[in-house]
Amino acid sequence: MANCPKCGYKLRMIDIKAECPKCGVNLMYYNHQERLAEDADKAEEEHIRMQPKIDRIKFAFVGTKLSIVRLICLFIPIGMMFLPLAHITVNMPYKSIDTNVSVLNVVMDVLMEMDFGILFDMIGGSDLTRVAFITYLLSIVFLLVAAVFAILNIPFDSVSCSPKGFKRNITLSSCGIAFTVLSIVSFLIFNGQLTDTFGAMYSGSLGFGSFLVILGFVAIIVVNILIKKQNIPVKYKDLTEYIERIEKRKAELAAKEENATLTNA
Repeated sequence: MANCPKCGYKLRMIDIKAECPKCGVNLMYYNHQERLAEDADKAEEEHIRMQPKIDRIKFAFVGTKLSIVRLICLFIPIGMMFLPLAHITVNMPYKSIDTNVSVLNVVMDVLMEMDFGILFDMIGGSDLTRVAFITYLLSIVFLLVAAVFAILNIPFDSVSCSPKGFKRNITLSSCGIAFTVLSIVSFLIFNGQLTDTFGAMYSGSLGFGSFLVILGFVAIIVVNILIKKQNIPVKYKDLTEYIERIEKRKAELAAKEENATLTNA
């Protein structure tokens, strides 16, 4: 059986009351205030550890006017990818194609429908079209990778105030620019190959959206550099009240334990 937490009396099977038969203390609620204070200390200590992280995240998003501008700029490359990135026209005897290429077309027509058959047939077909359609496939892949970097910019913006935040932001946007340029170059190779091969049957051109995507990434880099030059310190919430309260409780608990030790001695 258990012992009384206050006097150490060994409880028996017949001791069914809530009070200790020897000292009369309530067994359920004994030291209840101390346990509540301990729980409060744990909650406040957790708050003290988390609050600086919350302050840094908040400051990264809306800490300054430039932070708000950066948050808006993060969505520019993604939005520009929905604009016409390229234009393709194909004139065939029984069918004509006149379409704009955007990330929406790529996702819906290629990824969602998984319609790779025609593309792979063209790659595996004549030598005249193999290189052209390989570069077209690469153009699609590079575009999707650039879109991934554009999306990654948004969650990583929340840790911009971390020690490596600036380098990370610049790297993500630079990778977005690099893969966008690779996508453009691949499309130009594809476009040139088909134009030389099929002449009047095919024509293609880059859309203005391709260059706006690059400008969107550049805007993010410029804003990040301006924020870095401002070097405005993060505004942390004053936690002195919580720290003093915890230290006071710990001091009171230590004094109580010391008195209990002297009493027992």
